[in-house]
Amino acid sequence: MSAATVRRLACDATVIPAMLGAASEPLDVGRATATTPTGIRRALIARDRGCAFPGCDRPPGWCDAHHCRHWADGGTTALSNLVLLCPQHHQAIHHHGWQVSIAGTGHPEFTPPPWLDPTQRPRARAWREHLHELATPA
Repeated sequence: MSAATVRRLACDATVIPAMLGAASEPLDVGRATATTPTGIRRALIARDRGCAFPGCDRPPGWCDAHHCRHWADGGTTALSNLVLLCPQHHQAIHHHGWQVSIAGTGHPEFTPPPWLDPTQRPRARAWREHLHELATPA
């Protein structure tokens, strides 16, 4: 079968393609589900190491996966659209005007609301704060 035929059959059968990591864990399930699969959660933990909001040190176990572009608005369940946030900073994103996106570096970037910073200069977590964790043997 041609690739076009396979795509058409998959679409007609409501099959959603998924991007898999080296150990066949899902890293992008598209719009198949809003729930974050284990493989994506592990990749988020490896990237964010806990709440990704600048200055926050809450560990991954205290955090939820947040869709940068909300799933209900067409966002995908993919590492490139997710960020770990503690409950306090999850509320800041949903109810206090903060915005989050994944920057060109592949890391989350937070934009404050205009009432807090009229220039709305994006802020990123200081990733150097966690370099010692990467160097520590497991």
